[in-house]
Amino acid sequence: MSEQKASEKLSFYELLSRYRSHLMGIATLWVMYNHAMLMGLTATHQPFRFLQLAAHVSVDIFFLLSGFGIYHSLSRNNTRDYFIKRLTRLMPVWGSFLLIHIIVDKLVFSLSFSPKEIIGFLTFQGFAAKLGNQGNWYVYTIFLYYLIAPIPYSFLKESKHKLTTCAALVAVSWIASYSYFGNRDLLITFVRIPAFLIGMYLASAKEEAKDDKADRITGSICHPVTRTGTCICLGIAIALGALHWFILEHCSVDVLWDYGLWWHALIPMAAPLCLLFCRLFSLPGKEGVILKILSAIGKASLEVFLIHLYIFKYWGEITGILQQKSVAFRIGIWFFSILLGLLWHALLDLITKLIKKGKA
Repeated sequence: MSEQKASEKLSFYELLSRYRSHLMGIATLWVMYNHAMLMGLTATHQPFRFLQLAAHVSVDIFFLLSGFGIYHSLSRNNTRDYFIKRLTRLMPVWGSFLLIHIIVDKLVFSLSFSPKEIIGFLTFQGFAAKLGNQGNWYVYTIFLYYLIAPIPYSFLKESKHKLTTCAALVAVSWIASYSYFGNRDLLITFVRIPAFLIGMYLASAKEEAKDDKADRITGSICHPVTRTGTCICLGIAIALGALHWFILEHCSVDVLWDYGLWWHALIPMAAPLCLLFCRLFSLPGKEGVILKILSAIGKASLEVFLIHLYIFKYWGEITGILQQKSVAFRIGIWFFSILLGLLWHALLDLITKLIKKGKA
């Protein structure tokens, strides 16, 4: 069987499983592009402006892929082991990031953490409590999703019609997010729950595909992705992208933030975009250096995300150095952020292995 035919026989479930880290790599780079405003063209030139405005969907891709991975983690572990493994992945990164904050902020920016801010940072409550020096909302949000994940997992695991169950969970969470209209800090967290739930549903599809009474759409996730299905997903992505562009062009920034209109059209766009990227990755001759780089960035996505945010926020906004430098300099800092994140991830991985080896 040729490589082309083999790639066409992969299901959506298999594609997500195979290319999950690559998708996270693309999402990481897209987020970085948005934050860095590369090349100075994003405000006035197309398609750079649209790519920046549409970059919010990259975060929804993160949440979808997190839900996909979390479902499998819960299926392989009891609740206690699940939380231990999540904290084992998150806390070394978050704790070392706090250490970087404390040392560099004090020595370079003359900023200091209060004990209350440190506690808020380490317990993931500081952002909701509106404390200072708390980093980015994303880490607090993903921690919240980790906490609530066993609840939708139990519903999906026991359901005979997972698509219906997922639709009900998405509807409830989306309606509940209306409570936070006008509260920008919390709305950005709760309005994204549907993306996480869709990821969990996609991971659960393999179980229901074995059931003769499975929902048709759910079971099809584990059937080979046809060219027709790919074209349909492309059409959906284009339609949702056009809707998003219309919303951005006709609503003020305050309305976009207060009612979550930045995200409503993009959240359902995450799944078809993932499929389209996966189909691109699976094309013959695409296995190479680029995919390896994307996979490496995806595996170190949390570290790369945090270190780039720190550099562009503190060294950009506080000191203003990046805005004063050339485009080439900013691009160089962008790549430097990726390298630092990869090194940070490798260092933490090495320390973790040494600790495990010592215990053994």
